[in-house]
This record gives sequence, C-alpha cells and structure tokens, in this order.
Amino acid sequence: MMKCHGLLLLILCAIRSSIADVDDPTLVTLPDGQIRGQTLQSPNGNAFYAFQEIPYAAPPVGELRFQAPVAPAKWEGILNTTKNEKVCYQSGPGSAPIPGLNPTEDCLYLNVYTPLKPGDTSQTPLAVLIWIHGGGYESGTGAIQIYRPGLFIDHNIVVVTINYRLGALGFLTTEDGVIPGNLGLKDQHLAFQWVKNNIHLFGGDPEKITISGESAGAGSVGLHLLSQRNKGLFRGGILQSGTSLSQWAHQSYARFYAFELARSLDPSFTSDNSTELLELLQRFPASNITDNTVTAAVGKESSLLDILIWLPVIEDANLDGALLTGLYHEDIKTGNINQVPIIIGFNSAEGLAFLPSDSVVETYAKYFDSDLTNVIRNQFNMTKEDKLTAGTQLRQIYTDGTFEDDPGQVVKFYGDDLFTTPSIRHAKLQSKYTDVYMYQFSYKGNMGGMKDLEVAGVRGVAHAEDVVYFWDSRVPSDSDDPEDVITRHRLLTMWSNFVKYLNPTPEVNSFLGNVTWEKVSPNNLVYLNINDTLEVETNPKEYLKWERIIDSYAIPPLINY
Repeated sequence: MMKCHGLLLLILCAIRSSIADVDDPTLVTLPDGQIRGQTLQSPNGNAFYAFQEIPYAAPPVGELRFQAPVAPAKWEGILNTTKNEKVCYQSGPGSAPIPGLNPTEDCLYLNVYTPLKPGDTSQTPLAVLIWIHGGGYESGTGAIQIYRPGLFIDHNIVVVTINYRLGALGFLTTEDGVIPGNLGLKDQHLAFQWVKNNIHLFGGDPEKITISGESAGAGSVGLHLLSQRNKGLFRGGILQSGTSLSQWAHQSYARFYAFELARSLDPSFTSDNSTELLELLQRFPASNITDNTVTAAVGKESSLLDILIWLPVIEDANLDGALLTGLYHEDIKTGNINQVPIIIGFNSAEGLAFLPSDSVVETYAKYFDSDLTNVIRNQFNMTKEDKLTAGTQLRQIYTDGTFEDDPGQVVKFYGDDLFTTPSIRHAKLQSKYTDVYMYQFSYKGNMGGMKDLEVAGVRGVAHAEDVVYFWDSRVPSDSDDPEDVITRHRLLTMWSNFVKYLNPTPEVNSFLGNVTWEKVSPNNLVYLNINDTLEVETNPKEYLKWERIIDSYAIPPLINY
C-alpha cells in the first residue's frame, strides 16, 4: 500500500483517493451531502446498490412535531446509509416490535435500491417504483427487514421505499391549520419530490415514476391521485387492496378526536383552543401520544374497522399547504384527479384477515342482524329509513335468512364492504379518464403464509397475503411450491411491465399464458383473475348488486363508497 509521506506523495494520494471516490458506486453526492451505501445481491445473484435511511425531511421533533415536513439540513462528511434502524412510532394492534428497528420521531427516511451503478451516465435510466407500506395508517415501515427489494431488482427497475409518520403523530389535526391535516401523506408527498429531484443520481428516470402500495399504502396512492399538488411527480399508480374510496381512508371527526386525545393525556385540560392543544401535545413524550387510549366514539366510527382513529381528512382549501381539498368520490367521478394509468385490485377473501375466529364472526352476525342499519352505519349520507331498507337489501345479497344462520357470509360481506366494492367503484369511475387495469388475486399458495386459514367455512386469499409474493421477505428454497414460484414471477413480470411501460402485458408472453390484460371501461368491468392460471373475466364479486342498492339510496355528494 502507498504510504503518503512527502509533499509529492501526498498530492498523488489525494488524486488517487478522489478517483476512487468517483469510481465508487456506493458513494453518491446529493445536494444535501454525500452518502455511502453498500452492494447487495438479489435472489438471482445480481448485484445491486442499496442506500438506506437517506433523510428526505428534517426530524419532525420539538416545534416541528405536528407540523408539515420540511427539507433536511445539509450534513458534513459522508453519511452512512447501509442500515435501517429507525421506524416511526407505531400504534394499534398491528404494531408489534420489529427486530433491529427502534421507534423514534426522527424517522423520515427513504431507501433507494438500484441495479445500475450510480454515476454511470452511459446507461439508460430505469423506471422507478415507489412503495408506500400499509398498516392502517398506524403501523408499518419501509425498512429492508420487511421489504427486501431483490425480486423487483431482478426485473431491472429502481425501487424506493419510505417511512412516514403514523397514528396521531401523522394524522391528528385540529382542522384549522394549527395542527395541519394529513401530515403522514405530506411526508409521502415530500418523499415523492425528493425522488423526482434526485433519482437520476441512482440511475432512475424521473419521468418514469410509479407510486404503489398495499392496504393503507394503496389508500395513500388513491389519495395522492386526488391531489393537484402531486401533479407531475408520478406517471402511474398501483393500488393493492385499498383505495381512497374505502371508508377507512377518511376521518370525519378529526377535531373531536384531537381534543379527546389531549384530555386522555391530561384530564385537567378543558380548553377548546387549538394553539393550547398544540402546546400541550408538544410537551408530552412521543410515546405517551402513541400509547394513548382514545377509542372510537359511538356514531363516530370510520368504518367496520372502528379501531382506526387517525386517518386522512379533507382539508380547507384556504389553509396553507392543503393537500386534499375535495370530496374523494366526486373528484374521481368528475376526473378532477392526476389522470395517470393505474392497476387496482383486491384479494379473493379480504375479510378473513380481520375476522380471526368463528366467535368473532358470530359477534358481527348478531350486530348486523340486531339492527340492519348497522350494515350501512354512517355511510352514503342515507336517511335512517333508507339505511334500514338498503341494509336489508345488502344482507339479501349474501343470505336468504340471517347472518347468524349463515355466518360465513359475514366474512364475505366484510371484505366486500372494506375493500372490494370501493376498489371496483374506483376502477369504474377512473376508467372514464385513464387506463385502468383491475385484478382479483385468487391464488392460495403456501408462500402467502395463510394456506390453512379458514373461518366460518370460508377459504380464499386473505388481506395482505399477496404482499410476500412481491417482496423478498424470505429466502426461496427448494421446498417452495413450484406453482408459488410461477405465480410470484408472473406477478412481478406484470407489475414491473406496468412500471416500465404503463401496461402490464405490453406483448404476448407464453409465461403469462399469452393473456392480454384488458382495460376497464365504465360499461365493462373487466378484470384479470390471477390464480394458477390468468383468466380475463367480468363483473367481479357482488359489485353490480351493491351498486344498484347504494345508488338507489345514497345522497350525493359522496366522499367514500
């Protein structure tokens, strides 16, 4: 090794080290400073470059807690971006600790994974997939421990995963601008801007960005489609088991719950002043806020998932930085959206994941049968009389008797109410303005992790069972079912085709069964049924029956569906 003694040798060493930096693909110079990543291997043995925990926003702590995200400060030296160690504070029943990740408010980071050598301008830039994790807006992370990108890397695209504020820290609002609404979505929006401005440094094409997500991540994609502030930041969307039209993607009583939280933290707090509320919430440790005991008030539930409190809201258009200002359903209906192509779909038995036992199903059956207005709850602006009529008719879709007589039908209704019906409605409305590719994922494999799940006699693909097929969450082995592996690579082929070409089947491919995935139109609800074969079918689930009932009694304008 050259020892740097003497002026000449010092100069030579300096020149040599600067050349090494230029040639080092794990070293990237961003506008805010330098970062160093690492080289990893995909399942197929392809090298790719990983940059983890790149700051895209300043830590939202102190006076920045409960405020819109701002750009991070520049840093000196080289930032180590070879690990995921930080996760946004989690809340709710799905928030089990993740090994190696520490809950913190300082969590606004993203990860970039690229098969191209950063800095090599001789290569054609690649299309980019941004992934927004699910978790009910209260749990989850973009960390590599959960979302390993190697499977997508093998399909030659750049992958970005993100963290965003969750629970009360991300979605509590006073609705008057003191604590702005949709902070978690505004984090995502700032991350999109970061990708748009910087992804070229990693071999990504800033003109070919697709945003994607599952569950609350898909709901987020749907909401970003509605916001004109996102104009030009992406050219496509993928929504897996979620949409802005889902009842759980909107909170109607946000200010009420903000003050409920304050009073649960400090029972002596009786003010209704937003500034005093903010000052109170900024004094408490973040863990106190996320461990709060606020529960849904009767009549103020967001959906059948009444555990969800901290959700997106519609903001006053006059407030500074407002992201979502229109009625979700009406904006899609009138085309007041970012008119970009989408893939949207759902699993064949979404409700299984939320009704874990026959006893839970029986509880819901009694709840619905005791008062059929409970089938509608506070949806669709219906009168009480019409709720009873519509609820009666909706139950008749599933059973000629009662839900207690046929509890398996509760599982089907639950999944249709939360996921299937709003997703199909979204597909139908948006198809008037853009290309829409709809699917049902029906393949029940070992890889999904719920092969033996059966509740009240119902089987099928439960909520979130599809996610493991896309993300390298475990190392494939010889014991993998060959059909699982085929299904996985069919999904990855179609999804990466969409990211690259905005068409999941741009050409005939024997591996995909020579199928052409047809586009939805308002008068043709065509979808791809993804099972051990790929089949183009029409009119999924019970949607047309739901539509006839809802449209007969709903009072426009609507937010959800």
